[in-house]
Formats: sequence, structure tokens, C-alpha cells
Amino acid sequence: MKMNRRNFLRGAGGVAVGLPLLESLLPRRARAGGTTTTPRRFVAFCCCNGVEITRFWPTSPYGALAAGGLTGTALEPLAGHVGKMLVPRGIHTVPRGFGFDPVAGCDHVKGAGHRLTAQQLDSGTLYAMGPSLDQVIAQQLNDGGAPALNLHVGYRYQGTNGVVSYSGANAPAVGENNPWLVYQDLMGLSNLDDLAIQRLTARRESVLDLVEDDFARLKSIDLSQRDREKLDMHLTAIRDLEVGMGEAGLIPCMLPEARVAEIQTLEGANVDADSEYKRIGLMQMDILALALACGANHAATLMWGSEAGGPVFTWDGMNHQYNHHKLSHGNTADDCSGSAVDGYLDMLFDIDRWYATQLAYLLDQLDGYTEGDGTLLDNTSVVWMNNLSDGKAHHFMDMPYVMFGSCGGYFRTGQYIKVTAQENTMNDVDAPHNKLLTTIANACGVTEAGGGPLSIFGDPAYGEPGEFDQIKA
Repeated sequence: MKMNRRNFLRGAGGVAVGLPLLESLLPRRARAGGTTTTPRRFVAFCCCNGVEITRFWPTSPYGALAAGGLTGTALEPLAGHVGKMLVPRGIHTVPRGFGFDPVAGCDHVKGAGHRLTAQQLDSGTLYAMGPSLDQVIAQQLNDGGAPALNLHVGYRYQGTNGVVSYSGANAPAVGENNPWLVYQDLMGLSNLDDLAIQRLTARRESVLDLVEDDFARLKSIDLSQRDREKLDMHLTAIRDLEVGMGEAGLIPCMLPEARVAEIQTLEGANVDADSEYKRIGLMQMDILALALACGANHAATLMWGSEAGGPVFTWDGMNHQYNHHKLSHGNTADDCSGSAVDGYLDMLFDIDRWYATQLAYLLDQLDGYTEGDGTLLDNTSVVWMNNLSDGKAHHFMDMPYVMFGSCGGYFRTGQYIKVTAQENTMNDVDAPHNKLLTTIANACGVTEAGGGPLSIFGDPAYGEPGEFDQIKA
């Protein structure tokens, strides 16, 4: 059942600023009787080229997780969220890599195309032959079945290696890597009249300035203290995001029209640059959190870099000479025809920890919004995923999934759980990743065409029906 719970501040030029869920505005009987259902969301935090697998996993035994079990691992920067963390171990990708299943594509292409679809790839286009999890959730939960929010950070390869989301067979949903364009769409700015655009760009006003009258009316309502605090935090986040985009040159400042036009033509090139990778990523995460909080979307993907590519990391203590893909193979050439890179495993480990730090930032944003008895994060399933496990071996087994948020109490959080019955987690016997996708879909409330929970996600020729019951609450 689709839910229409979105409230807006409406203002000059047609702008509409989405608001978080304000309980004071719910119908009185819904507040008293508890008949409302807090919406569930899904976020895929997607990385490429595999991980430094020997230092990725918790060091503690399976069972309850504590911060100490993350010390010295790639997950250590996420220790602040360990109570809301769930690490399922022993999952393999389907269709399988290494040529084990007779499907098209190299291991890099399969990793990207199979990740959220569990579908084989078209032998001609190498695009997935079915929809991805984010789009299925969005179609059922978003107002009007609007598509998922698909974001990208950095340079995006053309073709399969640059996408993880699909609206259907051979229908890639390419992520946007320009935060200003994403923000315009989120705030309804793309349809503004000329006067409103002038106020936002040439006069450098905030989108909040365009809704000041409606905001004043909202503040006059007898909101609860909790809702007032939530509203203030939401609007502060919007303003901080605008300031950040302005400093990055993504929103034209007060310049002559010719100079504004010149800057606008450089936007696309600028957001592709490695030097902007971190800053663009932070902006995209701010936008993502706002979109989920105000009900603009119930599903989102954030893809960092491209499979078989990625930036050269030269920030936050890293000073690499080679891009992420080259380091994943420990070689100075993408095709491994070059020479060995000394210390490449330590470099990969630093990259994994850096991504964990970025994810911690996103989790902080989501955890800052209160909803019911919990937070936005508590009502979401955020999944850190990669297209490969051991990047050098192009491995599709023992995939590095890390989950956050219970999705409204559906998942067992604060746990490290082996979901395969095999002693060795590096196997392809009994824990296909499509079961994880099925479990997440049901956690979000996706139903079969005839009603009832989803029985299987992906291509049944390669996956298995059912859920991973071990990770359910």
C-alpha cells in the first residue's frame, strides 16, 4: 500500500520544501490509537573493487557485537553505531562468478549488475535482466510509485560498471553525481519561475527564504517541543547543505550573468574530479538524509566511484599514486601488466576505513531525526555493500555486507551472525545473496502481486526462496 504522508512548506515561485514526520500534525485519533505506521526505508551504500578482506571483519566471536570487536578492523570507525549494526557472514553472490554459472559478463561487470538485482545480465548489453531492490521498494512505497533516489560520487563509467540500480530489464537507473541538480529536484526548484531562480542564484537567497510565510504559519501551530526541535534541525540541515554547495561552487554566487553561465558549464566537470570526491560525497549524504526524512523517497542508492575504477586517494592521510582498482590488484596497471605496488594491502585497508568513516557520517545524519520511539535510522535498513569481496581474486564469496538499523524492529541489531551452515564462510553452498534482498524487501513492507510477503527476489534459476531467518528479530 502506498503511503502519502508528505507535508510541505510552499512558497514563492512554486517551491515546495518537504518536512520530516511531525507527530503533532497527525490526525488526533491516529496519535491516540497508535494506528499510524512509521515508514520503512532502504539505503544501499555501494563501494567497488572489493575490500582488504583479512582486516575487514569483526575480531570477536559470532554473537553480540561490542565496540572492542571492531578495534583494528575496517569497521572501527563505525564503533559508535555498533548497537545498531548487523554483520551477516558467509553470503555469496548469485548468479555466481568465476564462470560457475553460465551467464554473461566478467567478474567486475557481474559484481555491479548482480548486486541489487540477483539477475543475470543481457549478453548483448551486459545490463541486468530485472529490477533492483531499491526500485522495487520505491515502486511500492513512494508516492505515486516514484523511482528511487540514485546518487553517485565521482567519475562514473559508462555502461554496467557505473550503475547498480535498475528500473527493469535493460533499464539502468544512472545515479546523478551533481548535488546541485539533485537538490533542485528534491526541493522542487527545477520548475521554479524566473523570479524565484533569480532570488536563489543571482541574489544568493536560501530556498528557506522562499517559504518564509508558510514557515511562520507552521510555527504558529501548537507543535510539541519534540516536533519543534525536529523542525529546527531539519531546516538547519537544509541551510548547512546550501552553504556547503555554495562553497563548492555548485550554486552560482552573486556574479554577472556571463560569469554565472560560465561556472554552470563547469559544474559537470568539477564534480567528476578526484579532488572533489570527499566534498561531493558529504553533500550527497546530506541530500539523501533529507530526502528520507521528509518522505520524498523510501529507497536510495549511493554509489562511490565505478567498478574497475575509482579515484586516486590523496586526502585524509592517504597519498596514493594509483587509483583504487589498480591497488585492488596490487599492480601499477589496470590489466595487471605493470609492476607490483609495495604496501598495497595497507593502502586498501586505509580506503576501507575511510569509507567506513563516510558511512558513519551518514548514520549520524539519519540517527539525528527522531521518529516515534526511535530515529530515522531505526526505521531504515542501511546496507554497506561491495561488488566483490577479495578484489585481487575477484571473489564473489564471503561478501562484505554490513547492515545498520532494524528497519522498524525487523532485524536483530548489535549482532555478528554466520548465515551459512558451512564451517568455512568462503563457500557458495547455502547462503545466496538474493535471500538477503528478499529479507530486506519484506522488512520494508514489499508484497507479492497477490498480497503477502515476497517469497523470492531475483532470478529463481540461480537464487533461493525465503529469508535469512538468522538475522531477523
